Amino acid sequence: MGTRPPARGKACGSSSTGLLMGLCLLICGGLVIGLVLFGRQAGGLTDGSGPGSTPMNGGGDVMSAPPNANGDLTPVSGGGIQVGLPMEWKNYEKTFDGSCTISGMIEVDPGVEFPPEWRLVIKPSQLALGRNRAIERIVEYQGAERTFEEFDLPMGGYRVHVEAAGMSCRGQEVMLFKLKGFENLPGKNHAHLLLKLIPAGMAEGIVRDSDGVGVGNLPVFIENQRDRGRQSTRTDGSGYWRIEEVIEDAYLLSLGNIDRPLIEAQPFGMVGPRYTHPDLTIPRTRTVTVRVVDEEGIPVATARLRGQGQPAGVIDVSSEADGTAQIPFLPDGEYTLRGEARGELLGVTVFEVDGDSPGRAVTLQLTRRH
Repeated sequence: MGTRPPARGKACGSSSTGLLMGLCLLICGGLVIGLVLFGRQAGGLTDGSGPGSTPMNGGGDVMSAPPNANGDLTPVSGGGIQVGLPMEWKNYEKTFDGSCTISGMIEVDPGVEFPPEWRLVIKPSQLALGRNRAIERIVEYQGAERTFEEFDLPMGGYRVHVEAAGMSCRGQEVMLFKLKGFENLPGKNHAHLLLKLIPAGMAEGIVRDSDGVGVGNLPVFIENQRDRGRQSTRTDGSGYWRIEEVIEDAYLLSLGNIDRPLIEAQPFGMVGPRYTHPDLTIPRTRTVTVRVVDEEGIPVATARLRGQGQPAGVIDVSSEADGTAQIPFLPDGEYTLRGEARGELLGVTVFEVDGDSPGRAVTLQLTRRH
């Protein structure tokens, strides 16, 4: 009997079936992986990170969360704009249609006496968005009250600080708003702040003349650049000056006269309990004696003398009983001096101050008003 050749048709059919099954498994695996990845991506859209999401913890809108919830509205003591929103929210345009609440508490360091009276100052910010929608609100507090809560403020950008006698407070910037397109939500409508009162500090310095010698009895002024409040003193015999109870803020330091200082006003920032300004040097100045007389040459007492020079120097003194007046700290230049006495005597004179007149005396004659 002869041998039967192999069944080639059956072998080929089995091989094709295996290939088809492998291809099907590969396609199914790819679909499963794709579905898993898609599911993770879709899940990321419902974890509270986008405008159409629901927070995973089941709470309300993240922008209207109460203090300390989800890290939102956490009190901070270092200042800065209160944000507390996931980064995705910051890309949306803000709107300020609505009302808001600003609350907080006041603290002092251990051993520092809390002031018996203090003032809460809420003002439009100079930096934050929405400052044009903000309003000013000032509230007085007395006794042991250390917390505050102000309702029904228009949404906007605010600066908040506390004022108390002899104490400083570093203000904080807050911005309260809604997101455009989501005005139906409460928005970021509540900021809770922690404000700290610290004792006011001391500013000091030394003023010298062109020879390096301390200048005594020179008027020294500092002006707060925020509210234009002024404090003043005079140098002692060594040229040293000191001003107490200076709150933390930005200032301008002026020598001689605050409106026409002997040198350009010097800016400085008061931070901490003590500030020492670098030594300052003023140009050469002189003291001029003015003798005030009437038409008959008789000395006139208590005459009011006012004037100014170029480029600096201001005169505002009164004559003594003998009719004389000492005008110190006049730099070189030309001066116009006007005098008035008894409501009826008037006079004016112009004089020069320079190196050739170190001890010059000036006579000012007053005549009767016609």
